[in-house]
Amino acid sequence: MTAFGKVAASDAPADEEWARPRAGTEEIEALQAEIARLKRVNAVLMDRVENDMSARGPSAFTLFQAAITLENRVAERTAELTSLTHHLFQQISERCAAEKALLLAKAEAEKANLSKTRFLAAASHDLRQPLIVARLYLDMLREHERGARGREIVGAIESSLDVVEDLVRALVDISRLDAGVWPAEISCFALAPLFERLRQDFEPQAQALGLRLRVAPTSLAVRSDRSLLERVLRNFLSNAVRYTARGSILLGARRRGEEVTIEAFDTGVGVEAQDIPLIFEEFRQAGSAPREGERGLGLGLAICERVARLIGARIEVASTPGRGSRFCLRVERAEAPQEPAPRREPAPAASLDGLCAVVIDNDRRLRAALATLLRSWGAIVVEARSAKAAVAALRAARKSPRLVVADYHLDDGLTGVGAVAFLREAFGGELQALIVSSDASEELRRHARAEGLNFLPKTAAPMRLRAMLNALAARGRGEEPSAAGAGR
Repeated sequence: MTAFGKVAASDAPADEEWARPRAGTEEIEALQAEIARLKRVNAVLMDRVENDMSARGPSAFTLFQAAITLENRVAERTAELTSLTHHLFQQISERCAAEKALLLAKAEAEKANLSKTRFLAAASHDLRQPLIVARLYLDMLREHERGARGREIVGAIESSLDVVEDLVRALVDISRLDAGVWPAEISCFALAPLFERLRQDFEPQAQALGLRLRVAPTSLAVRSDRSLLERVLRNFLSNAVRYTARGSILLGARRRGEEVTIEAFDTGVGVEAQDIPLIFEEFRQAGSAPREGERGLGLGLAICERVARLIGARIEVASTPGRGSRFCLRVERAEAPQEPAPRREPAPAASLDGLCAVVIDNDRRLRAALATLLRSWGAIVVEARSAKAAVAALRAARKSPRLVVADYHLDDGLTGVGAVAFLREAFGGELQALIVSSDASEELRRHARAEGLNFLPKTAAPMRLRAMLNALAARGRGEEPSAAGAGR
């Protein structure tokens, strides 16, 4: 048993080693059979391809190669297009992100700009109020001052006030123009009346300085904003007077196709060619004024350039140092409209003596100054902060008002227009009224005109205020108002 068992145990490995080569041989044979089968299939396929190519002619193989080449190119271009598309999508994504950031930045800038505009408007109102008060008291002081030295001091103070008011007004105007909150009223009008107004205003000033101002007659008409166009031309003439020591100034207009060129020539100091762009920047001036104290603020032309863009006009400048300058404004031409000739009527012999007037203003100092000025003209004045307070004071004094002078911006969002309506309801609809404000914007003027009310800026000269109040008093008595009081 033992010997037999040993023999059996030793024989087992020999059987396994014999079986392994046999199994490998079977796999090899199977693979060889598969290869042989594939070769036969390949041979059959090749025969079919060759037969097909022989049947199609000698160009078939060339077409076959071209097809393979084209397929490779398509694959390459597809890969390039895929890469380019991915790159474009990435760029678009980056651009969208950049545009979004720009929009946010623009919104923030517009918000800041609007905030600046509101701040400057509020600041200008707060700054103008004490200036107006000072001017009113200064005018009353001038009436009582008899000495030459006293009048000289009053004149110096007035000049300083003028500079401060001009600076505040210019800063507010630039802010409103940059913010795009200054509406333009485009209409067609003849240039002749405007030229005549400019001649009347600037000729005395030019003559006092030994200059000759010539205004060429014109029959041309333009399509623009009347007041804004006048403002630009006034700046041109003001600069011409300021920077011309001797010689002449000429204002004229020419037709140039569908445009009109309005030109102001002077024989002044002139500007270097490289400095011309600088004169349209804020607080930038080129050259010096020939007379001491005539240097401007450096804001006039900056405002003119913005106004020109607003009304669709263009400014051109040509200048020769030492010989003079030419400032030109190109405006759209229009057919001359038929405008009625202004009536010239004698001023009525009206006065404020004994007339009851109401002054409504929420600024105590300005209200007191204006009331004092009206009393110096003979009026009986009731002053109040609001329309309700005015009605209460009038009823307590048993007075019936004939005139109302109301500030436009009152407390709690109320306006002088509403205050006048309240007083008219209490004392009759024939009550004459004047709206005054340190905000002389065109929107405010239009609102006052729409309500049938006269408007006057608080910065207007006291004599202009007196003339307008006299005209309103005459109208209240049933007399014809004069041209002096018709300025709404």
